[in-house]
Amino acid sequence: MLARTLLLVLLCALAAAAQFRAGAAARIITPDLGQAKAYLAGFGQNRAATGVHDDLHARCLALAVGATPSVVLCGVDSIGLFFDDVQAIRKAVSAKHPAPVNVIVAVTHSHETPDTMGLWGPQIGVSGVNPAYNRLVLDRTAEAALAALAALQPATARLAKASSPRLREFYDDSRPPFVLDDEILALAVDHAQTRKPIAILVNWASHPEALGSNNTLVTADWCHYLYSEIESATGAAPVFLNGALGGMMSPLGATVTDHQTGKPAPKDTFRFAEIVGREAARHVLQALATAEPATPDSLGYREALASIPVTNRNFLMAAAAGLFQGRKQMTAAQGTTAPVGYLRLSRAGAPLLEAAAIPGELYPELSVGPIARDPNADFPDAPFEPVIKRDLFKAPFRMVFGLANDEIGYIIPKAQWDEKSPYTFGAAKPWYGEINAPGPDTAPIILKTLSELVAADRP
Repeated sequence: MLARTLLLVLLCALAAAAQFRAGAAARIITPDLGQAKAYLAGFGQNRAATGVHDDLHARCLALAVGATPSVVLCGVDSIGLFFDDVQAIRKAVSAKHPAPVNVIVAVTHSHETPDTMGLWGPQIGVSGVNPAYNRLVLDRTAEAALAALAALQPATARLAKASSPRLREFYDDSRPPFVLDDEILALAVDHAQTRKPIAILVNWASHPEALGSNNTLVTADWCHYLYSEIESATGAAPVFLNGALGGMMSPLGATVTDHQTGKPAPKDTFRFAEIVGREAARHVLQALATAEPATPDSLGYREALASIPVTNRNFLMAAAAGLFQGRKQMTAAQGTTAPVGYLRLSRAGAPLLEAAAIPGELYPELSVGPIARDPNADFPDAPFEPVIKRDLFKAPFRMVFGLANDEIGYIIPKAQWDEKSPYTFGAAKPWYGEINAPGPDTAPIILKTLSELVAADRP
């Protein structure tokens, strides 16, 4: 009897030690336009906001297994945050939550939100950052993370993924090779006892810029409709983390059919954005409806700083001119640093979900492949980087969190880097991506860093 009792106690202790918990919370980060002018980001200069269409949010999902450090995944309706900003959020969380915790902050990259980086002010060379608004974003993201941690409770999980010709209709890839990372992935967490939904995390690669450059209303763009559809259908708290959206994973130039009219949705309208957001949400909900339970019993996150050379003169001049307001230090001699992260959820020793936290806009060739060569590229014989979802990850569910913990611009396979004439794939002028990328060695360094993190996490 004593032996049986001790065994039962041991089994209960092991079960408690491996118990999966989840919690979610959100905070509003909409700017007060009555207090200060807000310059909308993502296109050109001097696009001042004239009103608010929908609230912006910092939405966080906290995950925990036993006594291992918790992980908080925060999706922020913003154009971009630098590592300095994320460090401030982490410091604020640690000050009020003494237990070890890993906070991952990824922006949605909506082009209809205030300039939090400094590149889209009233004119070229003048920062568009409102320091008070940036402080509000950081403070409320930290508040949401802490509230999500406080809400942790026993939970179950489901994982799902979806792709379809309808989703592929939402893309206009303007640069060969035409590679899409169009699969939507979702993690749903529910109360362990009541099965009531807690949150649904969505991971999908798409620029939230369906409204184009003429809109002057603050909005989360199509993300607003994704949130609305999930909340109304399930009551779950939605959290969106963008994916490998570089080069250009965007609905901006796409022709999208409006099934209500049978005609193409009018470009640069809220109806256009609504179709994209609600259709993405419906794919998630349909996939989750048949998803089997996949509750993890272990959770781990690793992160490393990568030193990245910066050859982009515009980036260097922006930093030197103070457009970043003292954040994101970079020089020609020292380059810059950026964090790279690796998240793993496992059960019985086998990975259920693997995710890469990438500090910028990754080209989908580096997420799903393939990478292509062209003899007109600047480094046509450069070795191919490992493709994340194809070469590095083994889990049945594989995510890339774009613009996670930093924003350094586009991340392009070195073999496709092309600043010098003649241009690849018959182009008559330089490609857009290189204009907004740190330099040709960015992808090799980031993928090498991620490869090392993955290898260190495996037996």
